[in-house]
Amino acid sequence: MIQITDKTKCSGCHACQSICPKQCIKMIEDEEGFLYPSVVEEECIRCGLCEKVCPILHPLENNKAESDICAYAAYTKNEEIRKNSSSGGMFTEISRWVIERQGVVFGAAFDKSFQVRHMYAETEEALAKFRGSKYMQSIIGDSYMQAKRFLDEGRWVLFTGTPCQIGGLLNYLPKAYEKLLTQDIICHGVPSPLVWRKYREYRERQSGGKTEHINFRNKAKGWN
Repeated sequence: MIQITDKTKCSGCHACQSICPKQCIKMIEDEEGFLYPSVVEEECIRCGLCEKVCPILHPLENNKAESDICAYAAYTKNEEIRKNSSSGGMFTEISRWVIERQGVVFGAAFDKSFQVRHMYAETEEALAKFRGSKYMQSIIGDSYMQAKRFLDEGRWVLFTGTPCQIGGLLNYLPKAYEKLLTQDIICHGVPSPLVWRKYREYRERQSGGKTEHINFRNKAKGWN
């Protein structure tokens, strides 16, 4: 069963928790606010699935030759979408393509307490909560299971996240799905959710009010 002896070898992707048939793996916050898996040993049946889906123990293989890989630079022509996005708004354009085909889009959004969680959207209007950079680790929760359910129903699914979260999803899924699109960001590591909570509480004390809106990269003064 999963035992975390070196935290640098765990990204907290939730794949092990999602695959556990006994649901005996809990994601527990450590002293820095990061989530790590913890096994309730007396409930564990030693099936080994948690280790099998771990993207650290079993990294994804890329069989494409470098000559087969293409890179493109793009941004949306829709100025309103671009203004409300942290970068060029391509997430929204790809998402709209999926939504137009009755698909589902997964992304990171703030919940009511301004923690970042993975959620899904089935309408264009609901995509707004996913726009914008959020500089902390998002909580995957049961998003992998939800994505699998939609894929098994034959629907398009766009799943966005950090590379380790995408690796966790692809290892969790039992097969390749033709209608699955994944979009990961260039990631330099995620800051602590605990530091974020403490900073938000500090700003609220400083202002004497409650948080109403958060924007990490505001474009009020332009795109620079």
